[in-house]
Amino acid sequence: MSDTLREAAADLRHLLSRGYRRSSAVRFVADRYRLCRAERLALYRCVYPKEAAEAHLRKLVPAEDLRGAVMSIDGFNVLRTVHAALHGRPIYLCDDGFVRDISIGLRKPTFGDLVESLGLVIPCMCDLAPRSAVFVYDRPVSRSGELSKKTLELMGARGVPGTSKTSMRSDSEILSCGEVVATSDSVVIERVSKSFDLGGYVVSKILGRPPTKI
Repeated sequence: MSDTLREAAADLRHLLSRGYRRSSAVRFVADRYRLCRAERLALYRCVYPKEAAEAHLRKLVPAEDLRGAVMSIDGFNVLRTVHAALHGRPIYLCDDGFVRDISIGLRKPTFGDLVESLGLVIPCMCDLAPRSAVFVYDRPVSRSGELSKKTLELMGARGVPGTSKTSMRSDSEILSCGEVVATSDSVVIERVSKSFDLGGYVVSKILGRPPTKI
């Protein structure tokens, strides 16, 4: 990561800690440092004020705590992070301890891309050994029903207990389905008591690709 982006991130943390709105603060800092679009996205998705970062970190559970737990998985969120890492896109370890990509606005992963990522995620579920796992996909997204069926098929083949579904209100569904929610979506994280970074786990442990610390 460039020194310029590090300096910009430090300035943004300062502004956010003083109560400035994220969108305005990111725009101000990015314009000041003349950041490119990818760097702007990195700031927006990865930099948090200390209080918010610590609040998210307190909810982040280690992998060993998942054994015997009921998990709900934010399907598209997890698979898109894994896809980004598989295809060499930038992956960051954010201030709040979660791993995020900056692929927003780039070519969206195809159905085949997501199935490829799923092929890495499902074996991890065997290792994590939850009592039950529920994958939830946004129903309005193209081919989400097919992806949900493929997920259920792979879960059955690998003996992962649980189910997969689509929902028009996926965030609410995710929150209601498990004790631990697997996501890196900050909006969802703020509404749960326990979260696990499944995408980050696959990226680091399976792909062996350490994320860049922002």
